[in-house]
Amino acid sequence: MMRPRAKFWLETETGEYLMGPRTLRLLEAVHASGSLKAGARAAGFSYRAAWARVRRVEAALGFRLIESHSGGEGGGRSRLTPEALAFVRRYRAFLERSEALVEQAFRESLG
Repeated sequence: MMRPRAKFWLETETGEYLMGPRTLRLLEAVHASGSLKAGARAAGFSYRAAWARVRRVEAALGFRLIESHSGGEGGGRSRLTPEALAFVRRYRAFLERSEALVEQAFRESLG
């Protein structure tokens, strides 16, 4: 049995890679865990690579993605900014809609 596979990512206006599903998973994991370190581990990034990716995407988008608070009882925590949460929801919706359209086109053409 066949099935279609497609991968969607975002690029800057100049064609430079901005982010894709893996970075989305990172942001969703940070949101779920409340920790950049735990989110990075869950998405397969080192802590340093995760921060670098977040900073690069922030620079391109023009807003902060993560607010971090260090120290305190139980250690630090990280959370997505309201702008990041809205962006993540919109990007996830785009991916889901795109995948549904690809599936529909596949069924109509080859199914």
